Amino acid sequence: MGIVDKAKQAAIAATVTKALDYLEKDPETNIPKIMEMVDKVTPDDWYAGQRNAIRHSIEAKDNWYQLILRMYQLDAGVRQTFFRNFIVNASLKGSATQEKVSEENDCNVPWAILLDPTSACNLHCTGCWAAEYGHKLNLDLETIDSIVKQGKELGTYMYIYTGGEPLVRKKDLIKICEMHPDCEFLSFTNGTLIDEELCKEVQRLGNLSFALSVEGYAETNDDRRGQGVFEKVMHAMDLMKEHGLLFGTSICYTSKNYKVVTSDEFLQMLVDKGAILSWFFHYMPVGKDASTDLLLTPEQREYMVERAVSYTHLRAHETEAD
Repeated sequence: MGIVDKAKQAAIAATVTKALDYLEKDPETNIPKIMEMVDKVTPDDWYAGQRNAIRHSIEAKDNWYQLILRMYQLDAGVRQTFFRNFIVNASLKGSATQEKVSEENDCNVPWAILLDPTSACNLHCTGCWAAEYGHKLNLDLETIDSIVKQGKELGTYMYIYTGGEPLVRKKDLIKICEMHPDCEFLSFTNGTLIDEELCKEVQRLGNLSFALSVEGYAETNDDRRGQGVFEKVMHAMDLMKEHGLLFGTSICYTSKNYKVVTSDEFLQMLVDKGAILSWFFHYMPVGKDASTDLLLTPEQREYMVERAVSYTHLRAHETEAD
């Protein structure tokens, strides 16, 4: 990447940063003006598809627009740190470095790196593949730090934790956030180890978010994860919402819960709890007491697809009606 290109990248990053600061003053009034600021300093073909999609969402005030507004319900420090790390560092600054490294080495550079801090877990969920690895595999703090340092040299500023249960190592994860405040971290978690103390630490740091495992209401969820787990997850959500943290859910859909987890009532419950995003994963019959009975039939998979399409169309129609 030449000097001119680097200068353009710096100008774009500076403009986006300025635009985000501008939004803080009055998001609902200033959001429609945001793309005008970005367009003035960006080449016509630079992320054209993404910019057009954002512009359309703002004009239509669709679900993506509503999602942007919901970000302003988060703690200000958490929101500003997320925007800086996710948009400026991971997407703008990082993409420039990734492109350079890719060209120099004729390889692909990951936008995000996924790692397992530990194979240990405080639960024993039916059919969990992590149980196959036992509780003794761990990446020590120095190794995780080294991975992040090497990743940043490649232009990667987004890191995702799986496991095991990553929050078994919560002190080390907090330490890594402190050591790399320019990176954004997301941890998949069963949610049972999230407490007041952790929420205060995450609020202070601002660069760690969560995806909590939930598989429907109490009966269906606890059937796989253990009695009382659903209640603990709901309590964790309440704590995170109270502290203005960024979090979402990780939903494993099965033949038992696929209708519930795609229902308006369930999804609205998650929204009301403060969830911003949701990951959906299909069930894989591996690990402890795995059962193929939980796999979806072709007809059930078709229902999932139709439900997703109909829900999208419904929400779009409601937005237009508003």
